[in-house]
Amino acid sequence: MITYTLEPIASIWDECLACCQAHWLETSMYAEGQVLDLRLERYEEHEKARVFVTIVARDNGIFAGFCWMYLTPSMHTQELLATEDVLYLKPEYRRGRNGYRLYQFVIDEMRRLGAKHIMVTAPPGSASDRILATMGGTLAAHAYTKAL
Repeated sequence: MITYTLEPIASIWDECLACCQAHWLETSMYAEGQVLDLRLERYEEHEKARVFVTIVARDNGIFAGFCWMYLTPSMHTQELLATEDVLYLKPEYRRGRNGYRLYQFVIDEMRRLGAKHIMVTAPPGSASDRILATMGGTLAAHAYTKAL
């Protein structure tokens, strides 16, 4: 059974880094020639400032995936906005309702932390896209990326 917890980034950095590298290779969303260069110290700074949290999915203690979220007041409304940095489930856990349950935990946890809105990304037509629509998410914009 998969369980979800908030964990300090430093304690699970290696697992997250491996997942981010796999995610980077899976998606073309940001891969226009960019080199993945994650810096633990930057994430730790944001965590210490209480604007960043890591949610971890574990299957009987085994790292199954994670979600990084930023919590900052909206510049437009001043309400707390939760924004996803990365959400990743290892391929062997992308079945059944695991993705839905992870998103639901993230939503519930962001609400508990005071967020009034949540913003997450999903490639068009992906399982995440379908899950978020099923959960009542609203397509707010199409995001485009272009190498400069």
